[in-house]
Amino acid sequence: MKKTALASALVTTALFAAASANAAPLIVNTALSNIPTAFDNVITGTGSTVVTAQVVDGQSTYNYIDKDGNAATVSVTRTSTGAAALPSGGYADYGTPLSGSVWNINPGSSVSDPIPGFGSGLTFTFSSPVNAFGFEIGDWATCCYTNVRPTAIQTTYSVPATGSGLWIAFDGGAATLPANALSSSDNPGLNFTNFIGAIDSSGFFSKVTFFGDGFGEFLVAGGTLRFASVPKGSVGGSVPEPASLALLGIGLAGLATMRRRKTA
Repeated sequence: MKKTALASALVTTALFAAASANAAPLIVNTALSNIPTAFDNVITGTGSTVVTAQVVDGQSTYNYIDKDGNAATVSVTRTSTGAAALPSGGYADYGTPLSGSVWNINPGSSVSDPIPGFGSGLTFTFSSPVNAFGFEIGDWATCCYTNVRPTAIQTTYSVPATGSGLWIAFDGGAATLPANALSSSDNPGLNFTNFIGAIDSSGFFSKVTFFGDGFGEFLVAGGTLRFASVPKGSVGGSVPEPASLALLGIGLAGLATMRRRKTA
């Protein structure tokens, strides 16, 4: 009976740990005007600081100060080649502009892509790891809603079969689909401009890859980069719920009981 109780306690504790480790990132897909509320305030609410870097024509590396007060850089490359990604020009639709220069990331695919469209995107490499990242998008959700994703991708990432999607993949973490359009009305912004961000407080990441899979669509990204390092477990699904904390307490209590019995 002692062995059974000990096993139950260990299993309960292990299940809690696994649930916490697999928590989904917090996704932000919003209008440009809502960035301060939907993204920035979540980060500052943890006691962390939002770092911003306006995208500038021809510049692929940006300087910033990390959470420990050290000088750091983020470099932007083309995912398919690793070459420096040089933004050029801006984007405005019906008088609604993005806040800085942009990269053209028209969705395309190759047989080597782990997810269709992956290689046509951008990779952001941080010298000091972060776990929150986002930027502005232009000309998304204008067409190309009927592309069909491979069945394996649908199953692995729990994504819809069709749509014009925007993906974020944290290096070392799961790729996620923060936005998927089945019509032009699915863009939450004004005149095909929006902000895409993700916060994954399960860890810290040196690379973030962003890409689209609405093949045939014109797509740009840039404006102003926003990123941060929030404490582990501080945001979204990574924060244990009361029931989970209770389970953890039961597991630890069981272990403590077994130790007391063994001592007695």
